[in-house]
Amino acid sequence: MLSESEQKRLADIEAALRSDARFVNGFNRAMTRRITPRRVTSVIIAIAAIVGAIIGLAAGSVFGTVLAICALGVAGGVWTYRPAQAEPVIPRIDTEL
Repeated sequence: MLSESEQKRLADIEAALRSDARFVNGFNRAMTRRITPRRVTSVIIAIAAIVGAIIGLAAGSVFGTVLAICALGVAGGVWTYRPAQAEPVIPRIDTEL
């Protein structure tokens, strides 16, 4: 059980987090992630790479196995890729006149 001061402190923290729009939006975005074509593509690449690695190992093909492992890396890159966000243009102030 929390003491009164701890309960008040917890309530203050909760209120501060509710008013933090960046935190709330990030949390909501994380909870409502949708299946995107990019993620579907990465899963398909990963499954194909795993099958390729198993076939490469069974056939004794070093090149095929290495290629399949590289494809797994590509699948991970496709999964985690995020487009760069444009930075706001900051006006430059000339001090020399």
